[in-house]
Amino acid sequence: MNLNFFGTEISLKKLINSALYILFILAVYLILRRVLKVTFEKAGGRKASLAQRQRIKTISQMLSSILRYLFLIIILLVILSILGVNVTSLLAGLGILTAVIGLAFQDMIKDFIAGIAIIAENQFCVGDTVIAQADGFKGTVTNIGLKTTEITNEKGEVKILANHNIDGLINCSRNK
Repeated sequence: MNLNFFGTEISLKKLINSALYILFILAVYLILRRVLKVTFEKAGGRKASLAQRQRIKTISQMLSSILRYLFLIIILLVILSILGVNVTSLLAGLGILTAVIGLAFQDMIKDFIAGIAIIAENQFCVGDTVIAQADGFKGTVTNIGLKTTEITNEKGEVKILANHNIDGLINCSRNK
């Protein structure tokens, strides 16, 4: 038996198989999301400092967002495939578009990757006193984001640094 969707003949068997495939993808997504949530909750337990909990929360939200968009794209591609769209040419076009967007947003991508590295490697935390080697600006880290880091000095002046431009920051709060 065939069904007609938007002028495209689709067999009932193919439709049922595709629906089961989508349900399987959703189940995998929900399981992975739950595993991530439980893992990060355990990592950010009572023994973790405030800065560690903030770092864990940032990484958790970032991974959850990446996971959600990845699975939405997969489901969209399955639905388009059911409707008879040539998904391989669509993926090739998306690859080219991704390369163009990557070139256009190079600095933003550098900031994002540097922000992840700062958070993951625990280079400095909110509340640490730091000195920027380039200009000698000394202050306390007040905010670490994925794009910028804010440092406030004793006078209340705020220096905002793009994460990919942070080069040679001296952390005065760490004793080894």
